[in-house]
Amino acid sequence: MSRVKYSFLIPGLVAAGLILGAGAASAEGLIGMAPSVHLAVQNVSSQAQLAETLRSQGYSDIRLSEVAATPATPHPERISSLTDHPEKVPVHSGWNGVAVKNGQVVQVYVDN
Repeated sequence: MSRVKYSFLIPGLVAAGLILGAGAASAEGLIGMAPSVHLAVQNVSSQAQLAETLRSQGYSDIRLSEVAATPATPHPERISSLTDHPEKVPVHSGWNGVAVKNGQVVQVYVDN
């Protein structure tokens, strides 16, 4: 009887492993290939000016945040208290938010 139990158990484990492995590989590929735009900005001191620069390059739905994304707050660009006054928030090196171009959401990075 134990052979019967194991014969059903092993294929089930193999199938589960394949499904879980494929899911992990797919998620890793999506994360590794997240679209981004890197800008080397000069004479841009506020996020309002950064947003204007992005608009002039064809970006829309620009959401910039005064803090970078963290595991605890993965989307600070969605928190209005962090995005309300872009004219007062200085551009910082690294991630500043997200924008849309040609229907695709991209991560906005500033390289100083």
